[in-house]
This record gives sequence, C-alpha cells and structure tokens, in this order.
Amino acid sequence: MKYAILIIISGFIARLINVADPILEVAMWRQCDTASIARNFYYYGMNIFYPQVLTSGATEGYIGETEFHLYPFTVAILYKIFGVHEYLGRLVSILTFCGGAFFLYKLSRKYTNEMVAIIALLFYTFNPYIFFYSRSFQPESTMLFLSITMLYFFSEWIEKEGWWRFAMMTLCATAAFLVKIPTICLGLPLLYLCLRKHRINFILQWKLWLFAIISLVPVILWCRHSSYLSSINGLSWGNFHLSGYSTYIDPHFYYRVFYAEIFESCLIYIGGIFLVLGIFFTIRKEELRYVHYWLIAMIISFFMGGAGTAWHTYHTITIIAPASLLIGYAISNSVKLMNEYKITGKTKIVLLLLFVSMAASLPFISYHKITGRYKAKRLAKDYPIYEVGKIVDEIIPRNDLIIGGLWGGPEILYYSNRKGWARNVHDRSIGSIESIESLRQQGAKYFVTTAQEAIDSSVLEYLKNKCETIRSTSEYLIVKL
Repeated sequence: MKYAILIIISGFIARLINVADPILEVAMWRQCDTASIARNFYYYGMNIFYPQVLTSGATEGYIGETEFHLYPFTVAILYKIFGVHEYLGRLVSILTFCGGAFFLYKLSRKYTNEMVAIIALLFYTFNPYIFFYSRSFQPESTMLFLSITMLYFFSEWIEKEGWWRFAMMTLCATAAFLVKIPTICLGLPLLYLCLRKHRINFILQWKLWLFAIISLVPVILWCRHSSYLSSINGLSWGNFHLSGYSTYIDPHFYYRVFYAEIFESCLIYIGGIFLVLGIFFTIRKEELRYVHYWLIAMIISFFMGGAGTAWHTYHTITIIAPASLLIGYAISNSVKLMNEYKITGKTKIVLLLLFVSMAASLPFISYHKITGRYKAKRLAKDYPIYEVGKIVDEIIPRNDLIIGGLWGGPEILYYSNRKGWARNVHDRSIGSIESIESLRQQGAKYFVTTAQEAIDSSVLEYLKNKCETIRSTSEYLIVKL
C-alpha cells in the first residue's frame, strides 16, 4: 500500500506543475465550454438544473442534451469560496484522479497481486492521455473516479453485502451515469458479477432492483429535462443523438478510434501490445472475467458515441483503466512464464531483451508525450486567444455581445468574459460578410479573431475598412461593428 500511496502522491505533484496556466493545452474548446458553465453558475445563480453557455447570442444560454453538470457545479461552489480561478477546476480534476487511481489499485489488488496492482497503477498514473485529461477543466477525470469507485464497491458488496457498501456503489453509479451517460455500459461487468453469484436467480434479488432504480431513474429524469432545455433557446450539444449506420461502415471510424486513439494515443503502442498479451494470459482466468467485461463495456460505449468518439479524442480514455490492469498482469507474468516453461539459451535471452526493452520504453514514451504537449513553443500558438480575451474584457462594455472568430469554439468568448457567437472563420459561408451582418442585426457589437490568416480576404478588408478597428496586430484583430 505504501508504494501505491507514493505513486499517487507523485502523480498529484506532477499534475500541479503550471496548474495556473490558461486552459488551452488539450481539447481547449471543451475546457472553455465547461469552464464557462462553471463561471455562469457563479455569476447567474447556482441552479444546477439550468446550465448556461456563452455561445448563445442574446439569449439566456440554457444548453440542452448534455450530461449532468456535477463537475462545473462543484467548481462553482469553490468559486464562491475562493473566487474565480481556473486552477480550481484543474484541482478538482487532479483530486478525482487521485481517488480513481487509489480505487483502481484496490480493484487490481483484489483480483490479482501486489506487483500487478503496482504496475497497473504506474501505467494509469503516468499514461499521457490520463495525465492530460486528469488536469484539464472537464468532467472526464470525475467520471473515471466515479466509475472505478462504483466497480470496486459493487464487487465488494456482491461478495460481502452491507448497507454502507450498497450506499457507496449506488451513489457512485448514479453520479457516474449522470456525469457521462455512456458509463451505463458498465452495467455489463456488474451483470457478470450478479450472474456469477446468483445465476439466473439474480432477477429475484430486490436489492439489485433497488440499485437499478435509484441509479437509473435520475438519468432518465435528467435526459427529459435536458431535452426540454434545448427547446428554450434552441441550444444543444446533441449528446442524446446516435450516429447513423454510415458511421459504422466507414473504415475511417475504426482506424480513428481503435488505432489512432486507442492503440497509438491511449496505450502508446507498447501498452497496446502488452494489453493483447494480458488478454491472452487471462482469457481462462474466471476471477478476471470482471475486467474483461469492463473492457468490452468500454468498447460498446465507443460504438454508442459513434462519430463523437472518433471526433472527440478524450472519449476513448475510459479504456485505459481496465487496460492498465491487464497490462500490469502481462508485464508481471511474462518473465514468470518464461521460467515456468523452462525457456533457456538464446531464445530466453532474446525474449528477455525484447520484454525489458518494451517495458523500459513505456516511461520514456510517456515522458516524451507529456513534456512535448507542454513545451512553450507549442502552447504559444494559442496564447493570443488568452491575450486578446483579456484585452476585450478590459476595454469593451460588460454587456456588449461579441463574435468570436476562430474555428467555432468558445475560447475567445470565454477569455473575453462575454456572451455572443462563436464562428468558424475557416468556413466561407459562416465567416462571410452576410453572416457577420446578420449577427450585427441580432445585437453583435464587436468582432474578435486570432485567425486572420483563415479569413477570406474580402471579409478581412470589409472588417478593417468598413468597421472601427479597436486593436490590430499580427496575432489578433478587434473591430467594432
């Protein structure tokens, strides 16, 4: 246990480096959307049932067809105590990472041994994708914590029962399903444990029915309410829509999700190889079927997400938790199997060298990917968004609406601390003069962009010659419409 605590503390400290930086390093549109909801709770009232975004024009900005906003609401509570600071959002993600890592270790230790659990924890803690999204301003880290904790307490309850275990697993399940609805797929490993203990008689267990009702009814109610929210201002994230069949017959979907995201990014190549070995080594071990079904449940959730899974890279990080356990098993047992099968001579030397080089390369690959993401040169390309936002916040009247011209994300609006419209200037129809004039008629007072190179030359000429230029540099443009 002491080694596990040291690993988690090391992960916590590493994630605190540059914790006060702007939220622009990964999935910056998603971070800014989530951060704007947290800040709007703080500004406009702590009503968790009515989340508001900035990309809403002159409307109230109620957003529908989304997950339940437990994470930004928690951050907003901290804002009430400490003031509006983005690092508080990062801190919530980091602390929930620590909780998730701890219960992943506990779950690994429960079904395997100390060595496997420690290796699994190391891979999970310093996995680049987990590192990025466990310190970002979005709910993924919270979702992972709730999911892993639910799986642990359910496995404990099904064996030992006890109302406190029931309460913990139900609370975590309800919150996990609300925070990210696809986590409902985790019902598959839970079903396996029920069948393993009760066989078909599990349907007669009233406590299981109580668990299902308490954890699923709030999700159904939230989905109904969130669908209603989308009708108020016509704003929706579209989370409740499934992809068409064309997504699943497109080879690019499988390449993007299973190779580019899972094998290359989530499992960093070597981890993918060890995962396959882990599955092969444990395929007949009944005590680890729980983990196999956990893995399958995550793959099912990727298909539920469809095009969203392929488009939004962070959707696939859920596979890293069960994969870590199987990777730990593969690494821990590889040398042991060589000895058991009495492999000797050159064959053993070659296999050992291959194993050691693969295992030793994991920390180096992780270090390279993590540090590469936070290099100053890489971050500098998006820093003008933060800079122009602060200028707008200082010089433009608080209630004036702006058009943030970037690629369609809310980043400029968020750092400007203004409501308005986010427009993709790379799209000639959306970034046209007619489109800008239409928004001006709806109340837009300023146009702000950090992507002048992407704007059509005629539109740029119109903005600079027909409108009042407030600030103009090579990195950003602010004009009064």
